[in-house]
Amino acid sequence: MAFTANDYIVDAAELYDDTAYARISTATWIKYLNAAIRALILVRPDAGAVTESVLLVAGTKQTLPTAALRLLDISRNMGSDGLTAGKIVTPSDRAHIDYANLLWPAATGDTLIENYSYDSNVPRVFYVTPPVGAVTPVYVEMSTSQLPTVMSTTSSDDGVEDIFFEPIVNFLMYRALSADTENVEFQKAQVYFQNFMQLLGVELKSSQQSGPERKE
Repeated sequence: MAFTANDYIVDAAELYDDTAYARISTATWIKYLNAAIRALILVRPDAGAVTESVLLVAGTKQTLPTAALRLLDISRNMGSDGLTAGKIVTPSDRAHIDYANLLWPAATGDTLIENYSYDSNVPRVFYVTPPVGAVTPVYVEMSTSQLPTVMSTTSSDDGVEDIFFEPIVNFLMYRALSADTENVEFQKAQVYFQNFMQLLGVELKSSQQSGPERKE
């Protein structure tokens, strides 16, 4: 099932002991929820995975679709119409491609790509080989990380898999307790943040609990 904003808010408000929404309004909970989704996808890009056929441009250098944050995978060629499944595409380290052929960016354009190279430090750019030809359209099946549509009402769909329900509720509690100006609950807030990260399979540096570090 797809959870709505209300499902998260009800759980969080109960944990916060404010089911009447006297201290935190539903509008504020929705704001926290959108922040939680952004944090989730920052830490776990796969939580916002979208797979679609994407038209490549001529040459080797490519740019992600406008809505995409990170490249997760390019699985296969999809023909000149974006609908015809074709040859598998495999990831390759840029150094390996360079070692095999220093002139690969200048190779003759083709209608199929075989490999792609991606550096997460330059998240919106990737390279393909052989180069895409300038005449025949070349589509590939691409998976990218994208933010879901911003939630604006309690009936809004969260846009992520159900498995992330508990981490998101923990982030809501982190935000709620961090914003409590009448009764500062810093330690409790930190526990909820740690729970959020741990539920996502992420370790925190002991010297900097607020700085997440992904497991290798």
